[in-house]
Amino acid sequence: MSSQPRVAVVRQFRETGGMPESVLKGLRALGADATMVYYARALDPMKEALRGPAAGFVYEMATEALRPLADAMFIAEIARLRPDLVLIFKNDGLSTATYRALKLATSGVIAVFHPDDPFNVGRRVWFKRRGGPAHRRSRVAMREADVYLTWSDDLMRRARAEGARRVEFMPFGCDPELHPRVDLAEVPDELKADVVFIGSWDPERERWLRALATLDDVDFALWGGLWDTHCKDATLRRAWRGRPLVGREMSQAVAGGKIHVNILRRQNKRAHNMRTFEIPCAGGFMLHERSAEAARIFSPGEACDDFGTPEELCDKVRHYLAAPDERARIAEAGYRRAHEYTYTDWARRVLELTLG
Repeated sequence: MSSQPRVAVVRQFRETGGMPESVLKGLRALGADATMVYYARALDPMKEALRGPAAGFVYEMATEALRPLADAMFIAEIARLRPDLVLIFKNDGLSTATYRALKLATSGVIAVFHPDDPFNVGRRVWFKRRGGPAHRRSRVAMREADVYLTWSDDLMRRARAEGARRVEFMPFGCDPELHPRVDLAEVPDELKADVVFIGSWDPERERWLRALATLDDVDFALWGGLWDTHCKDATLRRAWRGRPLVGREMSQAVAGGKIHVNILRRQNKRAHNMRTFEIPCAGGFMLHERSAEAARIFSPGEACDDFGTPEELCDKVRHYLAAPDERARIAEAGYRRAHEYTYTDWARRVLELTLG
């Protein structure tokens, strides 16, 4: 690996924040000449102009129609940058032909990281999107990338079965600048609670959290999108505090909460998610849905604790609300552990795996 490797970090849209931005910062902190490349920049004007219930459908159709233009602009940009590493985040609509053209445009290593389940493919039924977040061509990257990076043992196995030439385990991480530990004095009253869940609605989360909402003597705060429109449980809807929380506001909610619950979506079962790292990164005490892979990183009883049923979740909430010293000890160990998995560490690992 050269002393200053050139890296093209590829994300789909021209936007700020999120994991690609944190990894870009990490690469630059390590001395890499890292540049953000936006695959779909040819579609930016249309994305800004579209509004209304059919916007997603129209944009997806336009993306497919204009994909040859987006491909050409993307490949030209990579050829101009001449990177040692092309690190692609998701962009799972790229075709085999696009990857082949990309390999002709650069001699650099092509690595792909998909933050969702690439096998959970979504589809359109009229204007409605059904199924998961992955594009129907998402498996192409497994076969075409030089290195396929994924966050789950199960996805590693499935990617190899799909024909991936090289698969590496890359768990998520945290960005201490984005999710710092803040002082309780900085936390507004609205962000304080006994028990907190931060995340958007889905049926699995509603099932797990329903029991918490019935604990009359526990101040339970639920933050995130779709709970007001999709949640069927009236007690949970009453616990909903409103908007999604991101960045420093999320850190304030972590500081203001005594216990933070992390429930995995179906695609993350037996593994972990971004919140696995973000909660302890901000100094919070985490109760994590039981997962062997998460436990390898955050040991239950030491750097977090876990639960396997809604009843056990409620029992542990009562236990830890009555044990502030134990909570503080575990939260501090979780904080130290999370800071061993920053996105600068993630970037270093990627450079080692791809460029040696």
